Amino acid sequence: MNSKKELEKKYTFKKSYIDNYHDFKKNIENKKIIPSQVEFQPPPKSVKKICWMECPYCYGLSAEDNGERMSKEKALDILKQIIDGGVKKVIFAGYATDPLNSEYIDDLLELAVKNNLVFGFNTKALKVSERFINILMHNKLAKESYISLSIDAGSNDTYNKIHNIQSSAKIYDKVLENVKKIGAIRKNLNQFDLSAAYLVNIESAKVQDYKNFISDFSKAGCNLLRFTFPQPPKDVKTELGVIPTKEEKDFYKNEIREIIKNFKDNNCSIIIVDADQELNVFNKPRTLPCVARYLFPTVGFDGWLYNCSQSSSPNFRPTALGDLNKNNFWDLYYNYENKNINNYIKICGTNLTKSGCRCDRKEHLVNQGVENSKIFE
Repeated sequence: MNSKKELEKKYTFKKSYIDNYHDFKKNIENKKIIPSQVEFQPPPKSVKKICWMECPYCYGLSAEDNGERMSKEKALDILKQIIDGGVKKVIFAGYATDPLNSEYIDDLLELAVKNNLVFGFNTKALKVSERFINILMHNKLAKESYISLSIDAGSNDTYNKIHNIQSSAKIYDKVLENVKKIGAIRKNLNQFDLSAAYLVNIESAKVQDYKNFISDFSKAGCNLLRFTFPQPPKDVKTELGVIPTKEEKDFYKNEIREIIKNFKDNNCSIIIVDADQELNVFNKPRTLPCVARYLFPTVGFDGWLYNCSQSSSPNFRPTALGDLNKNNFWDLYYNYENKNINNYIKICGTNLTKSGCRCDRKEHLVNQGVENSKIFE
């Protein structure tokens, strides 16, 4: 588990993934680079639809779904390859879906834990199995492991509105009960971090919801809560207010700051993160040169290896690293031209631009550092 200071640093995008830029470039040229982390996006149970929600700000709304799904056997084999190659951290997430909605996510987690991998989860926690709870409860976990929750509301009504759920189901209550189970383990064992995010926009900008969210999820066992804002999604036109303007965000932030003042809990940090404004990347599609494929390659739900989490569906296959159903992870990872790496990076940047991909905030930050270092000029 991270210290309070380390945890806040991580979620305010102040963590560096490259210690020495010249060594980083040399390792790429010599094909000795090893990913900082691999993102693993296990497929949902359904072959008809990737996700049961249609959140209007989701970056995966434009994802192509050709029905291909990575099998359990292949997923476990790929994860074993990743572990054998020296990767120390795996992130379980989803492209327009949720990792906990995969029928074999518990098998993947168990394999990661048994091999002492640092693991992360980006999840809405709508579904939490008894086996998942038991794995967290009865194993020694690698330091810095975490579960990051996407909540975005403080009531059932607001939860359904912001996630565009056309029913009166009490999903917020269900999620909260699941988080209490996970939070009880975190408080008792202190082996992983549990954070919850609240995306603020026209549907969720409600004072009472802010207060409920803080109260509910700090009591549920989270050790960090963060208020932040949706990114403009790829190739999707949003209604006014879904992606707040700078002026709207400034208003929301001032309102939230006043509420935070009244909550004092030394066991749970509460922060406001406006990375788009702080990093100057609002609605910026990508930062080049892109090094995501060397640091954060992603196993897609279809069993292909992609450059990053934002470009991990079949519509990005022209820039994908290759098909893991037919190839070894490391053969694909090291399959690049290293004789003139500057030129290769430039060509990759041109191809990524043509693909229409978008960086997430972490990738913007990392690529900005590489750009400023000028190592590929």
